[in-house]
Amino acid sequence: MRNLLKFISRYNYSITFFLLFSISILLISNESFILRSEYFNSSNYISGSFYKAQNNIFSYFSLGQKNEKLENENLTLINKLSQLESKIKNESSSDRLGLNFIKAQVINNSLNKSKNYITIDKGLSHGIKKNLGVISTNGVIGKIKHVSDNFSTIISVLNTSFFLSTVIKETKTLSSLNWDGEDPKRAKLLYVPKHIPLEVGFSVLTSSFDSIFPQDIKVGRITSINKNVNSNFYDIEIILSEDFYSISNVYVVMDSLNEEKVKLEMLD
Repeated sequence: MRNLLKFISRYNYSITFFLLFSISILLISNESFILRSEYFNSSNYISGSFYKAQNNIFSYFSLGQKNEKLENENLTLINKLSQLESKIKNESSSDRLGLNFIKAQVINNSLNKSKNYITIDKGLSHGIKKNLGVISTNGVIGKIKHVSDNFSTIISVLNTSFFLSTVIKETKTLSSLNWDGEDPKRAKLLYVPKHIPLEVGFSVLTSSFDSIFPQDIKVGRITSINKNVNSNFYDIEIILSEDFYSISNVYVVMDSLNEEKVKLEMLD
């Protein structure tokens, strides 16, 4: 017994090694479920993480292409919607036929002045002319002021000299929008008589009287109404539907009948 203990004591590392080695061979030969499960779980985790990272990288570098595709699809849908509305309302006197839109990218945008302007990457060579209306998917942006061959500047809604003919959707009341030079997210709604029942949350849209914009384009939403002013009109503030801090793409409104309308109105 003593000799056995001496033998084990002398060769304990070797015995332990062969014991563990034998157990390993046994597990491999029997195709242990636990061993295989651990192996495949580790393998799947590593390969899954790799492919996820690879997909994230490819997705990141293809964002520009995807965005451009979505913008083109959006422009197509806007044009088709305009054509569809013309067909549906072709008996209405306020219907605007001949509308089309040109997509442009904003390359400069001022916000901290009293008279702010926006520059876009489209000009005369793309069919842009002075005094055309400019909108986005969120609402009114402004109108074209100056045009060169490849660029145009827009008088922004955030320009104290810009006035927009509007209508309050819920009451059908005509009004006028003007920015007071304060908050770039808010503007004033002018010339709404005090006898008109108003509520916070009412929608403000473009009117049919404005020849450069299609009717019913979003402008904003009423956020405050002050009746206690020395005037026959409310003091109304609205929040603009467009966030001018984040605009990147706009649509120039092309109305083939607008020139005819303007010439007719200039006749004596």
